Amino acid sequence: MTVRLSPTRRVVCEATIELPISAGAAWGQLRDFRTTAKHDLFHSRVWIDGDIPRAGANIRIEHRYLCWKTIRTGRILRWNECSDFAFSDLCQTDASRAFPHVMSYRVEKITQSQCRLRIRVGGRWTAPIPRWISRIWLWWVFSHIVRSARNEMLRYAIAISNNK
Repeated sequence: MTVRLSPTRRVVCEATIELPISAGAAWGQLRDFRTTAKHDLFHSRVWIDGDIPRAGANIRIEHRYLCWKTIRTGRILRWNECSDFAFSDLCQTDASRAFPHVMSYRVEKITQSQCRLRIRVGGRWTAPIPRWISRIWLWWVFSHIVRSARNEMLRYAIAISNNK
């Protein structure tokens, strides 16, 4: 897992997880867009225009921070069935404020029974706090996203193996 925050406040967080399930099984879990988008601990609810995840669909994401709640907007930017998707997460009132970013998930086949999951978050850090504090915060949030994705997939792998 890497978390980079450049001097110009450009954020790139990336992680790769190897999983003991097929790429098709992993995609079957990931394609539940609402659940996958909620790997971010601040995403409490997700709405998709038309209720079907697809490229170009507008989305709304309820963010919760302790006692505060806000609705952010975005769009599913890419949706390649059986492979990957990406979506934006933007401040509803000003898309250039409050950490505008894009989150993406990609599944890659390794073998018939193993795959690789790549998770990426990229955007611009806008909080007026020191970079070192920002980087710790980004690492903490992104590590939660990665752990949530890994745990969900491993629970599914256990369920599959128990049903054989």
